[in-house]
Amino acid sequence: MKQNLLLIIIALFVVSLIITLNIFLQENYKSEIAEQFNKQQLLLTDTVSKNIKDTLDHLGDEIVSLGKVLGARGIEDPGLKDFVDSSLNEVTKDLRINLYVLDAGGRVLYPEQGDPSRIDRELALLTKDLAARPSYITRQLIEAKVIKFYAPIVSRGKWVGAVGLDLHLDSINEKFLAPIRSGKKGYAWMMAEDGTLLFHPTQPGMVGKNLNRISSECYRCHKSFETELWILQSGETGARSYMAPLGEDKLIAFSKVDIFGKKWIICVSVPYSEVTMSIRKSQKLHSILLLTIFGATVSGAALLIFLNRKRLLAEEKAKHEQQLERYAAVLEQTVEDRTRELFSEKEKLNSIVNAIGGGLILMEPKGLILWANKQFNVMAGMNAVGKDCSEICPDCTILTSQNTDTIETIVLEGLFGEKGRYFQVTSAPVKLADGSTGFIRLVQDITEMKRMEEQMLHSEKLASMGRLTAGIAHEIGNPLTAVFSFLQILRDMESEEFKKESLDTIMFHMKRIADTVRQLSSLSKAPLQELKPVKINSVLKNALDLMKYDKRAHGITVADDLEELPEIISDENQASQVFINLILNAVDAMPDGGRLTVRSWAANENIVVEVQDTGVGIAKENLQRIFDPFFTTKEKGTGLGLSVTYGLIKRLGGDIQVDSKPGKGTKFTISLPVRRA
Repeated sequence: MKQNLLLIIIALFVVSLIITLNIFLQENYKSEIAEQFNKQQLLLTDTVSKNIKDTLDHLGDEIVSLGKVLGARGIEDPGLKDFVDSSLNEVTKDLRINLYVLDAGGRVLYPEQGDPSRIDRELALLTKDLAARPSYITRQLIEAKVIKFYAPIVSRGKWVGAVGLDLHLDSINEKFLAPIRSGKKGYAWMMAEDGTLLFHPTQPGMVGKNLNRISSECYRCHKSFETELWILQSGETGARSYMAPLGEDKLIAFSKVDIFGKKWIICVSVPYSEVTMSIRKSQKLHSILLLTIFGATVSGAALLIFLNRKRLLAEEKAKHEQQLERYAAVLEQTVEDRTRELFSEKEKLNSIVNAIGGGLILMEPKGLILWANKQFNVMAGMNAVGKDCSEICPDCTILTSQNTDTIETIVLEGLFGEKGRYFQVTSAPVKLADGSTGFIRLVQDITEMKRMEEQMLHSEKLASMGRLTAGIAHEIGNPLTAVFSFLQILRDMESEEFKKESLDTIMFHMKRIADTVRQLSSLSKAPLQELKPVKINSVLKNALDLMKYDKRAHGITVADDLEELPEIISDENQASQVFINLILNAVDAMPDGGRLTVRSWAANENIVVEVQDTGVGIAKENLQRIFDPFFTTKEKGTGLGLSVTYGLIKRLGGDIQVDSKPGKGTKFTISLPVRRA
């Protein structure tokens, strides 16, 4: 019993020792973390200090260089404003400055609209003494939040004027100090060596106050200024912890930099709680773990008399630690593998988005484009990012849709000013980083697909009509042959003139029926092609010559503009039939006379022929049907001419387009490939 009690006491002592040691190590580790963090803060303040000094030194060098250049080129040049505007543009693009140029008499030469009363009249006196050497001087007006730079302008050894530059301290703060955020509550601030506060992100109203002239309002947020005074009395750099005015421990690091003979002090402070947050979490976990160990130790103290059990527990613990090490190694390797996979997937996604066959954009709810792929920029003809959709495409009503529940798809014509082209626009909602609902838009050019669909639909119509007309032509053709034979016999046997004329009239109309049957037969089978070198211009001239003998062409003026074209491999008869049909259609469209224009030119690997009239035109609702069999607006037409023409052009491997305005005329454009022998 005494032995067991002794073992329990020893176990309690060991656990108490471990807890005490753990607390000591945790506090020591906190101190080391704080020390390491202060070193980083010191490095940060030192870097910012050097950047500020380098920027100001560079401005001084630039103002001296500008003075030298102005001395060399002259300051009375009428182009002085443009020259000065462009001289320091790159250097001062991120800083707010006022630049001015005076002549020897103090007259303001730049800016042209400058107010002389605002120019520091000490400029002339200060720079005149420097005229003999390439240098500059500065003045720090801390209360006015301005640093002034002065440099002389010397021409041929004579002082002729001066250059001045006012740099606003706010722009230095905004560029170098305001972006610095250390943790969630850490920030950077700056004061001068005389104790004047130059910048403070959380107390902007205290900027310009001096520690040596502390007023009652300064104690609204500070109990004392012990830390600030310590910084002023310390060396070039330093770091320490202190109690902030709101009662929390903070770490502060500072670095002093010489700015034209005066010290500026850049400080970075951060709450101590943020630095040690991870340690405190770990300490809680360790405390829970130690309490667990303590309970386990107390519970197992009674069993310590069994030495063998103690050994097994030790071995089990060692095995567990090895397993944890293996798990940690596996986990680390898994993280590395997943990181590589994510990077690879990101690269793949970028490649897919850029290689996609359509334009892709990401928009905010009001229509501002946040991102666009290369294809969309090519479609729009500009960089679309940052622009509103209405700027790029005023007619894109789908792009301002506010429907955030469904995916919408619409086909629009003439986007981006592309008349005659069709675009499919798909809109899908997407959550943006700020929680609002934006839109992803996919814009695809489906013009060729649309044309192919129309061609396939027309081909299906022709195929169906061909099968129908083949049967009709066969059934009508056989009786027509017998009718023609008997009509001929009756006419030969008839001697009475009236009956002969009647039979001739019947014969004429029967021939019209036969012609219609032959045209119907041409729809059901493709004519054999006789391919050979063809000069299209010759075919066009022959077709125009034939038109001149047609009495319907009376009162029609013919104009041709035929460029030099290469020979193509085609069927001359079928090509001639195409152009004759189109020219005769144009003649029929101008019963009261007009102008027929035929043009031809080469375009890439095609030749293009255009037949244009000034006739009655075609109604918009009929444009989609003019190539359909038996569709006609003529009183005596069969509706087969354009259908046959369409089929012949497609068999020749070409394409035909039509553009018409009622009352103004119609234009047919035929494209044939340049197939060489």
